[in-house]
Amino acid sequence: MKKLLVLLTLGLLSLNIQAADLKEGVNYDLITPTPPTGSGDEVEVIEFFMYTCPHCKNLDPAVQEWKKKLPRNVKFQHMPAMFGGAANLHAKNYFALEVMGEAERLHDAWFKAIHDQKRRLRTQADIDKFLEENGVDMNKFHATLNSFTVQTKANRAAALMRRYGVRSVPMMIVDGRYRIKNTPQVLENTDALIEKTLNDRKK
Repeated sequence: MKKLLVLLTLGLLSLNIQAADLKEGVNYDLITPTPPTGSGDEVEVIEFFMYTCPHCKNLDPAVQEWKKKLPRNVKFQHMPAMFGGAANLHAKNYFALEVMGEAERLHDAWFKAIHDQKRRLRTQADIDKFLEENGVDMNKFHATLNSFTVQTKANRAAALMRRYGVRSVPMMIVDGRYRIKNTPQVLENTDALIEKTLNDRKK
């Protein structure tokens, strides 16, 4: 038991050292123009991703476990990246499912369909078949897909990508000011920058 406590303590110390040693340009980039320092204790974290990206697929299980442990004041959002072509098509379908409350349920299934089952899902007909197989109300879905709400979400995603300088995925954005380098420590670095954001607001 004593040995276990020592190991846990060392692990926590190593995480604290890592958080303290984060360097701009190495672990993260500062987004410019930098937004004004916020107030309160709510922090927004966005993960830009693509379903066709193998790195996003590999990171996702860790993201799913990590977000379960986030405190209530951290508002996490998956944001499909819009790089054109199939990415834009997937993004609009994701937003339609999000409006319907189905995006979370089907998130992992999207990744598995493309990467494990080798389904291309590059046309609306292919996606419709996939969604129908997974129990989505297709009449409601198509009405939602063509809605003003979904178009607004897609426009916002494209605007945020430009604002935050997102040129690759997966990409974590903290508080609209930190663009985190995609490294094996991306989630630990995200935690550290959430903490930094809150500490900076107290100054």
